[in-house]
Amino acid sequence: MSNDPRTEPLVEWNRLARENTENAIVSSMFEASAKASEPLEKFSTWLLVGAAAIASFLIVNSDQIINLVRKVGYLSCGAFLCLSCIFGLISKIYALRCKIGIEVSSAVRNTFSIHLANYEKEEEKIQESASFWGITLETGVRIERVLNEFYKPLPKIIAWYSRRILEKHKGNPQVGHILLISMLNKQGLFTMLQALSFLGFLIAGFAFAAKI
Repeated sequence: MSNDPRTEPLVEWNRLARENTENAIVSSMFEASAKASEPLEKFSTWLLVGAAAIASFLIVNSDQIINLVRKVGYLSCGAFLCLSCIFGLISKIYALRCKIGIEVSSAVRNTFSIHLANYEKEEEKIQESASFWGITLETGVRIERVLNEFYKPLPKIIAWYSRRILEKHKGNPQVGHILLISMLNKQGLFTMLQALSFLGFLIAGFAFAAKI
């Protein structure tokens, strides 16, 4: 029965319906995962503010602190704090990119759905008219033209990078979420490095204060 030519359209319809639903579920999982960017950003902000406040205190009271932890201890603690701040700033940059990506993706998805629904109604009427006249028309949205028009006003480096990402992940239905998840991973990495650097500052401070 599965080899019956009459059932082939039904089998293909079933396959596409399952595949589209599975892709939609995966997309929703990616979108949910991207929400982790916000708590990571808050944690990074707390560490960044704390490190900046402590660094200001160390600078203002440098004479007394150097007597306590010696010059090498003072420089080591300062280096860990500087690293923590640098990693924190990089993490904030990726957090900003994630936030922009989430908001832009949401806006595009909503408007795209509206325009696509409107076009599908027009396409149905066009196909009916074409069938009446016995002609065949090529319908469907031309994604390549849409992207080319979108890239025109953008800086060339951004257009090149976007095309490179699309070419690299051609055929992947989750291409729109890959870059977002990549930025989230990098944000998490630099937040972890920021926290470890701050922890290194604490360990170095106690160690040198104890004259180890």
